[in-house]
Amino acid sequence: MRRRITALSLLAVTALAPVLVTSTPAHASSQLQVVYTNLPYDVCISFGRSGQETGRWQTWWCSTHQPENPMFYTYDLWAYVN
Repeated sequence: MRRRITALSLLAVTALAPVLVTSTPAHASSQLQVVYTNLPYDVCISFGRSGQETGRWQTWWCSTHQPENPMFYTYDLWAYVN
């Protein structure tokens, strides 16, 4: 079950990443940054939403990070930080 969820999550992130990467930042002064690294998927999503809700960034996404343990993937949170 966990593998299916991880596989579906990876597919969703992979499918959305090119769309989000090509979108323009909300503000011209925004800078693309890796905000957090090595996060579990649900924590990455939570931090991304939280930053958007507090106005820290508008555009954000989670990308897979090369796992240290092949059993568990980790994610990096990318955002155009205001």
